[in-house]
Amino acid sequence: YIQMKPYLPDEKHSKLTIGQLAKLYFSDNSEKQIEQMPNLFRHASKLLKKMAASERFKDCVLKYYVYDISEEEESQFSAVTIELPDNTVFVSYSGTDHSVVGWKENFNLSYLDETPGQTKAKNYLTYVAGRYTGGQEAVDKKADMCNLWIGGHSKGGNLAVFAAMHVDKDVQKRIIKVFNHDGPGFNHKMISTDGYKRVYDKIESFLPQSSVVGILLEHVDDYEVIKSTNSGPMQHDVFSWEILGAHIVKADGLDKNSVRLDRTLRNWIGGMDEAQRRQFVDVLFSIASDSNFENLDQMSFKQLIDMIKAADE
Repeated sequence: YIQMKPYLPDEKHSKLTIGQLAKLYFSDNSEKQIEQMPNLFRHASKLLKKMAASERFKDCVLKYYVYDISEEEESQFSAVTIELPDNTVFVSYSGTDHSVVGWKENFNLSYLDETPGQTKAKNYLTYVAGRYTGGQEAVDKKADMCNLWIGGHSKGGNLAVFAAMHVDKDVQKRIIKVFNHDGPGFNHKMISTDGYKRVYDKIESFLPQSSVVGILLEHVDDYEVIKSTNSGPMQHDVFSWEILGAHIVKADGLDKNSVRLDRTLRNWIGGMDEAQRRQFVDVLFSIASDSNFENLDQMSFKQLIDMIKAADE
């Protein structure tokens, strides 16, 4: 969620360690400016500072940064590749921010077989995997064949799973794990594909107790529920998830509001054809705009369900 474009402007040739990025970033962003940022970006900035001071993270190399926003496509795509000390790489996909506009792309998944962002995600993974083959065309030859970690939060989690299921089999064999942190699922047709089945055992999904985004659409992979210090839809903020030492703090399961919302969405959206789903999503976000909700932090479960009922009328 750190905006790295000013510091990694050329996605094919720019590279920085986390420590180097932090030095540049904090020379441009004062503590006062950071405190005025929305929650997600403020917390991400503070985490960057801690990572830059950490022996574990400070020398990890960031490469192939992409930041591609298209209002026309209703697409927000950003990704970065992180070289790790053990000669593996982590391909990290960014999610949307808390804006209502950013959320619409999550709901667009309900009627599109493939969003523009998903297309970019699978192409990005294919490109990055090709850079770490050790072959004649590769520019990075630290290892003959680097294995891959893939992950993301929110929509980024969906992109990570989508990319993993759509790359060539040879690349899929190199995937160690796919981390999906409260990312939306897929339509039923997608989770029945051979590509999904090949990476199914490598997917690890995590949802907060009051998940909203993570319960959208179909999931067949198992998920773990994490305790959060926030309440309601605000639990989507990954910085509210509880950690003890090197482990997550598990909850017993989703809370009743999340289960109710899941049932509500499945009842309404599940019975619609593609055209009806498209119309439903357009009307839902038109209501959100008219209600002057600027971000997720302002919305309660009741308000979200009331909006869905209104959109279905």
